[in-house]
Amino acid sequence: MTMASSLRRVVEDVLAQIVPREEDRKKVESTAELVQTLLGNEVKESGLNIDIEVGGSVAKNTWLRDDVDIDLFMLFPTSIDKRRLGEHGLSIAKKAVQIYPQRERYAEHAYLEAWVNDVRVNVVPCYKAGDGKWKSAADRSPFHTRYVVSKLRTTRLEDDIRVFKKFIKGIGAYGAEIRVEGLSGYLCELLTIHYGSFEETLQAISEWRYGEAIDSEKQYDCEIKEAQTLFPASLVVIDPVDKNRNVAAAVSKDRLAELIMASRLFLKNPSTCFFDLDKISATTTKLIKKLSIPYDVIVVQINTNEEIPDILWGELRKTQKALERLLRNNDFNVIRSDVWTDETENSAVLICLESKTIAKIRTREGPPGDTEGVQPFLEKYARDSVIGPWVEDGKWNVSLKRRSISAEAFLGEALSDGGLHVGVSRGLRDSLASSKIRSIQYSSLKKRADFSKFLEEFLDGRPRWLSRYYSSSSIVSSV
Repeated sequence: MTMASSLRRVVEDVLAQIVPREEDRKKVESTAELVQTLLGNEVKESGLNIDIEVGGSVAKNTWLRDDVDIDLFMLFPTSIDKRRLGEHGLSIAKKAVQIYPQRERYAEHAYLEAWVNDVRVNVVPCYKAGDGKWKSAADRSPFHTRYVVSKLRTTRLEDDIRVFKKFIKGIGAYGAEIRVEGLSGYLCELLTIHYGSFEETLQAISEWRYGEAIDSEKQYDCEIKEAQTLFPASLVVIDPVDKNRNVAAAVSKDRLAELIMASRLFLKNPSTCFFDLDKISATTTKLIKKLSIPYDVIVVQINTNEEIPDILWGELRKTQKALERLLRNNDFNVIRSDVWTDETENSAVLICLESKTIAKIRTREGPPGDTEGVQPFLEKYARDSVIGPWVEDGKWNVSLKRRSISAEAFLGEALSDGGLHVGVSRGLRDSLASSKIRSIQYSSLKKRADFSKFLEEFLDGRPRWLSRYYSSSSIVSSV
């Protein structure tokens, strides 16, 4: 089988699983109409002049079977201030779908996520703004929908977009939120439209370099370097409806590196393994095997109560970086770290170390022997040293006893007051003061299936798609 025919076969197999069937379309359409009606009734009660529009992948016909969100936009008059926009929008949305499970989410301002007929529905307040006269980030969304729909009328790339979205989901790079730092659905649509097909999109991505810039509508008159200067990001994709916005601003260098390599490997050996993100499951046997590791993992287990997941993820990421930096600055060799949360009550920062214990003493290099700094150095350390001070290669040195040689004890001391002086998120300080710090072998979170799955992947270290790729004998033999 040629590479081209192999790729076509994989694409056909994927499309057979993701293109919505007639019954899927009817369910989504009826659910969208139901929520529109419920919102319309509440809008009438409020007396406000608000339009309601369906947006996102449903309006563009780029959604995936069994993986769909319905985005409904409530377009408010521009005369209403942002505070009232959020308050009125949430109040109306909550009343409209009050009989359905719901929770508040947050982007630039709050919006409502609800589950109606087993379909996730996002109700987003925004302004009925004119082209280019945005008052909030969501104001562009109706313009995004119109732009994509206009392009798809002639290109008919809906299925190519679906396959690309499934590929991005499969490698864990789908979503612009802090939790993922990946590609939004709109960005997936723009890239496929720009390059002309799923295959051509991956071919282009496989040749990308950091700082790649794309300006489909040539809003910078081919001066792409100007766009790169204005948007110093890992990836720059100029928004066709707003030249002052980088659609790819959320894409981290890490996600971009994974995307480039996944594209190269897929084009070399097309396989459905890149699309099957949810087929990995953690088992007790696998975890026990992976826990026999030649390194140490510390878990900072936190009881969290932040109700808005997007804010919680931001707080956890900031705390993760602060704790990793703290350990590195105190001579603990950190390999990597990550965060996990169930987005309700339980969260954790995981830190992988070469060793959770370090030497009892540390050596500090002092000033050259012919400088004025020698006397202060001696006065500070001569009485409390374990060894020295002594001169070596013309510089004074001293060995001192460490306050703590255990990463667990060191973090426990640093977080005893909530980490006031180590740079953790202010929103987590109370929770961190009562956090539990354990070696992974003794963490109570291991009993949770969702955490166990995350833990298995964390211990493995490889992106999930890479594990699947190299565990496939057919692929390994052909590489």
